[in-house]
Amino acid sequence: MLSQIPYGELTPDRRTGLIGAVNVWPLAEGYRPAHAYEALTPALSGVLGGCAFIGSDGTAAMLGGNATSLQRFAGGDWTPVIEELDASSWRFDQFGDLVIGVNGSEPVKFDLITGTGEVLGGSPPISDLVATVRQQVFLAGDPDARNVLSISGYNDAEGWTAGTNQSLVVPFPSGGDIMGLAGGETGLILQKRSIKRATYTGDGVTWWQFDEISRDIGCMAKGSVAQAGQTVFFLSEQGFKATDRNTVIPIGQDKIDRYFFQTYSRADIDRIQAAVDPRSTTVIWAMPGTPGRLWAYNWTLARWTTLDIGNLGVFSGFTSNIAIDAVDAVFPDGIDTIPISLDSPFFAGGNPLFLVIGNNRTVGTLSGAYLPARFTTQPAMIVSGKRVRIRSARPIGDAAGGVVSIDRRARASDEQTLVASGNVRANGSVALRANGLYIGAVHDVPSTPWTYMAGLELQCETEGER
Repeated sequence: MLSQIPYGELTPDRRTGLIGAVNVWPLAEGYRPAHAYEALTPALSGVLGGCAFIGSDGTAAMLGGNATSLQRFAGGDWTPVIEELDASSWRFDQFGDLVIGVNGSEPVKFDLITGTGEVLGGSPPISDLVATVRQQVFLAGDPDARNVLSISGYNDAEGWTAGTNQSLVVPFPSGGDIMGLAGGETGLILQKRSIKRATYTGDGVTWWQFDEISRDIGCMAKGSVAQAGQTVFFLSEQGFKATDRNTVIPIGQDKIDRYFFQTYSRADIDRIQAAVDPRSTTVIWAMPGTPGRLWAYNWTLARWTTLDIGNLGVFSGFTSNIAIDAVDAVFPDGIDTIPISLDSPFFAGGNPLFLVIGNNRTVGTLSGAYLPARFTTQPAMIVSGKRVRIRSARPIGDAAGGVVSIDRRARASDEQTLVASGNVRANGSVALRANGLYIGAVHDVPSTPWTYMAGLELQCETEGER
């Protein structure tokens, strides 16, 4: 008889189904391949964060910050635009044609039109969180005022005198430290134990109204906040969450939350970074390390995957422009030495990209070679109450080659016992000899071209049958 093991939703927190999906992206039915990291820039020593934005004239700028400087990637190299800084982290947002950068010390600005940068004027507070809300800049993260939100003057990123031109200083007595900010038509203030929405009133007195949309659920890590339109994603003490600024919904509960918290310590989680892929409905949390791991959630499909990729962080944005006359500076040995196509996103400014900071401190994309993938399923009964013999397996997909290993167990509580096969044969099947009451599988897909994988088809029989 034939029986299928489908590669459905990834749910390592459950006792059934798919418990591992590594180096793949989800499809409505199954998964598609992921690609390796490919650097677009040279290394930036000590890089702590980056961003990329487009000015009103269409010029794209990629910025990277380290402990002592803010630098721009242009002409194939990094060039300092502000130096002699004392930064511990970097986060950015756009305010008109200005990029506002915060770093745990003095906020800075970069002019997208002129390509110049300097310390932000008007004596803004020390901050490591920033968001543009309507026509004002929100800052937070002063270590001496951790529950205080500072709001700039109206349409003035350098107006920080409270009481002048709608500039405000707003302390929040409850909810704890401010851990994240999100912008748009309304603002979102994510605290450790609360989430508050800021709505502009224009009443000439307080100017803003702050409503608590979540009590006792807040944000546990500053780097975990990512925004897609009005939706904001973050990591709480209870797991991964999303909010539409009215309610908070769990996106990892009974799916991946327990597995995530079992994998990392709190010190590890403090290093988390998050960004949205602007070309898909996917938000990605990066855990730095070697190899490092990306935890990806597609909110349209409501599915998770993981990618084992070395990284120091992630951000979304746009590629910088590289003119044809700058190609010689990037590749001085001639066009024949260019290792990538001239159609590569390396050369096309303004192309929306999900960007990764590699362990070698370069910035790049996930556009390299096919990554080897692995699917792991939790053993389950194929025929209720009966042991079965597995004769062969056939991957349901178009990947050539690979290895299928059967996890056979007499009891659900038994340790993993794998019966390994050879490679998938030219006819697409794998010869196997395994039997057990509970049957699962580990399927390794090689780093060769393929487009989809949906599960395994098993040729099997119950014991006593032929």
